[in-house]
Amino acid sequence: MNKKLLETVNISKSFFSNKVLDDINFSIDYGEVLGLVGENGAGKSTLVKILTGVHKPDSGYIKIDDSEINVKNISIAKNIGINIVFQELSLTNNLSVAENIFIGKIPSNKIGFVDKKQLYKMTDELINKFKVGIKAQDIVERLSAGNRQIVEILKAVSSNPKLLIMDEPTSSLEKSEVENLFKLINELKKNNYSIIYISHYLDEVFRITDKILVLRDGEKVGTFKTDEVTKDDLIRKMLNKNIHEFFASDTEKKQSKKMLLEVNGLSDIKNFRDVSFALHRGEIIGLVGLVGSGKVDVCRTLFGLTKNYLGKILLYGKEILLNSPVLARKNNIGFIPENRKIAGLFLRDSVKHNIISGVLRNVANFNFLNTAKIMEMVIHFIDLLRIKVSGYDQSVTYLSGGNQQKILVSKCLAAEPDILIAVDPTRGIDVGSKVDIHEILREQAGRGVGIILVSSELDEVINMSDRILVFVNGEITETFHSGEFDTHKISLAINQGITDEENGNGRK
Repeated sequence: MNKKLLETVNISKSFFSNKVLDDINFSIDYGEVLGLVGENGAGKSTLVKILTGVHKPDSGYIKIDDSEINVKNISIAKNIGINIVFQELSLTNNLSVAENIFIGKIPSNKIGFVDKKQLYKMTDELINKFKVGIKAQDIVERLSAGNRQIVEILKAVSSNPKLLIMDEPTSSLEKSEVENLFKLINELKKNNYSIIYISHYLDEVFRITDKILVLRDGEKVGTFKTDEVTKDDLIRKMLNKNIHEFFASDTEKKQSKKMLLEVNGLSDIKNFRDVSFALHRGEIIGLVGLVGSGKVDVCRTLFGLTKNYLGKILLYGKEILLNSPVLARKNNIGFIPENRKIAGLFLRDSVKHNIISGVLRNVANFNFLNTAKIMEMVIHFIDLLRIKVSGYDQSVTYLSGGNQQKILVSKCLAAEPDILIAVDPTRGIDVGSKVDIHEILREQAGRGVGIILVSSELDEVINMSDRILVFVNGEITETFHSGEFDTHKISLAINQGITDEENGNGRK
C-alpha cells in the first residue's frame, strides 16, 4: 500500500465576497497520478496556487508526510518538494537542453567557468533515468514541441520534488508526442514521484491517472478511482447536468446547394499544393491532418494571410484575389485563429472593446462610437455564449481560458460572416465552454453560415462536420462524408504520410 504524500484539510479561499474554494479535502499517495478536473472557474487554479505558495488559504492547511506545513511562498513549496510544470514553457530557446534543465544551478570548475563535462553528466543521468529520447547538447529551439515539454518536466524534476503539478501539458502536442510524455509520466511513477495532472482532454485523464478529483464552483464534488467512473459520469459531475454527448447535438440546418466558396488548384508551393474543394451555405467542413500537413496554411490563405498563391479562389461564384485580411473581411469571411493570446485578443483591453474591435463602423454614428449600440452588441454576445465576466470593462487577461475563447468567437461573429474559418476553436478550454462553442457554431451553420473547422481533436471534427478533408504532406488525400465517418479509417488516412516516409515514398 502506498504511503500518503500530501493531504489538504478544509482548504477555503475567498477573494473579496467571492468564495472560490470551500472546504477542499483530498490526498495523494507516493507514486500516484491524480487528475484534477472541472470547468474554468471551478477553483483548480486557486487550489494549485495554494499548494505552490502563491496564495495563502483563508482557512485549512496542508500536510506533507503527515506533518502540517505552512506554504508561505513558492520557495518554501519547492523546498518541501512541490513543483509545477506550467502550460506556458519557461525555456530559453538558444540554450542547450542541459543549460535549461539546470539553469540557476549550473556547475562550475575551480576557476569559475562552466563545467560542461559535469553539466552533461548530470543531464545524461536524468535522461537515462527517465528514458527520454533527447541529448544534453541539443539546442532547445531545434526540438519538437513534445521534446520541449519533456525538457520543461526534467527541469522541474532536477530540483528533486516529491510532487509534480502538470498544467495542461499536452495542449500543443501531436498524438505521438503525447505518447512520449505519457511514457515519461509512467517512468516518474515508477520512481515514486506523485503527479497532479490538470487537463481538459478527458481521454488523457482516463489514460494516465489513478484517481480523479472533481471540482465544481469551488466545491469538491468527489474523488473517484479512474477505473470506476465513465467519461459521461465525469462530465455530468463537472457540469451538474445530464449530458449524453460531449459535443453539441446536431440542430436543424439550412444547408443548401448554394456555393459560398470554391477553391481550384490552390498552392503556395511550400506548404500545400493543388488543393480543391467547395463550401456550401450551412455546411461545416472539417480539415484534419498532422502538424505541417498544410491544413492551417490553407485556412490562412483563405483569410488573405498569404500574399502569393497559385490557383483560383471563387466567392459566390466570382473569382477573387484574397491577399489581405481586410479584403477577406470585406467579403464576409471571418477567422478564429488558433492562438487567442497572440493573434486573437487584445489581452490588456476590456471585454467590451475586444468584442466590438472588428466592427467599429457598425457601432458608430458619423464616425463617433455609439454607446447604446456598443452595449446592445456586448450584452447580446455575453448572453448568447454565456460568458462569465465581472463587468463589461473587465480586462480580458483576467478571464479564464474558456471565457477568453468565447470573447474571441464573439468578436468574429459580431461581423456576421457568411464564411467562418475556425482553427482549433476549443483548444485548451473546459468541457462546458466547449459545448457552448459547439452549440453556437451549429447555430451559425443553421443560419446558413459556411464553416471550415480545423481541430487537433478528431472526435470534435467527426461530431461537428458534414464532410471531412484529410491533408497529408500539403495535399487533400481523402474525403469522408457524414454517413461514412469512421475514426479508425480517418486516423489511418491522417497518418498515411508517416507510413509513406517510412517506406521511402513520402514527400520531403
